[in-house]
Amino acid sequence: MGHRYPECKNIKTIDFCGCASKQFGNTLEEFSHLIGRVRIDQHHNDDDETTIAFHMTCEPLLSHLQRLSFHGCPIISEYSVIIPILAHSPSLTHLDLGGCSISDLTLNFLAGTNAPTKLSHLLFAKCKNISSDAISSFVSKCSQLETLNFYGDRIAINEYDLINILRSPSAKNFKTLDIGSSHITPLILTAIKENCSSLQDLGISKAQITNLNLIKDLLIALPNLQYIDLTSIPCFNLLNTNDLFTTIKKSNHLLHTIEMSESLLKKLHAVDGWKIDINYGRRWYYSREIQKGAIRPDRVHGRKLDLTGYGTEFMSKIFQYYSFDA
Repeated sequence: MGHRYPECKNIKTIDFCGCASKQFGNTLEEFSHLIGRVRIDQHHNDDDETTIAFHMTCEPLLSHLQRLSFHGCPIISEYSVIIPILAHSPSLTHLDLGGCSISDLTLNFLAGTNAPTKLSHLLFAKCKNISSDAISSFVSKCSQLETLNFYGDRIAINEYDLINILRSPSAKNFKTLDIGSSHITPLILTAIKENCSSLQDLGISKAQITNLNLIKDLLIALPNLQYIDLTSIPCFNLLNTNDLFTTIKKSNHLLHTIEMSESLLKKLHAVDGWKIDINYGRRWYYSREIQKGAIRPDRVHGRKLDLTGYGTEFMSKIFQYYSFDA
């Protein structure tokens, strides 16, 4: 099949972000059919356990593809498009499936490919049909991850699976981690402190934390942290939020952006060099001046993977929309 699409072999980056029309989905299905799909066989044994086998007879067409994004493409079929294209992309290092209609089937497929040893950036933000166990099982097999994002109201990773992820081979390499809306307990914060000392960006929105000291201890244990999402965490209120900035000042912390709840920040005010603002996607945050030439605080921690590496502030308007969508 490669002789029919010789130009495909040289493609290194594909970004389908926001391509959600039915026509686009149908076109991709036609393309995946032409290049060769994956046969998926399910078998049930006597104990009613299911095993899944994947078969592809043709050679990978996108052998040089390293960065792939289907971010914000819920219309695209998991079975007919996503898995076949992943099968033709054995060299992926960056993969963004945020907002896609994928299930555990995609993770089961990836586990049998080169992905666990090659992926450095992986985003599942707002994927509502994948299970806590499947995410934990796959991430625990990955050895090179630096960016991991499974933020989303409908992805609720339980405490046990979060612990497995935070003790996985990649944890020490994490620079960006967003586990917002998962079951984040004091035990999870301890696991982050013990295993993720390289973190620069951290999302723990809706963490089940009622003691502000646990958040302060977390910041002290992560000296390289520059951004943190503390949205909708119950320990913050009008009376104690300033204590957080006292801790940051005393420890000479590098932190420059703190995302927090709109309802809380509307009642607070600027403090000790920190100002309140909102970003492109109307996410509210505290920020302070950072080194000249550094990324703007309203362009920090996009939830769409930056495939180009130029920085989120250089994204097009549509990419910014999907990247900073709350």
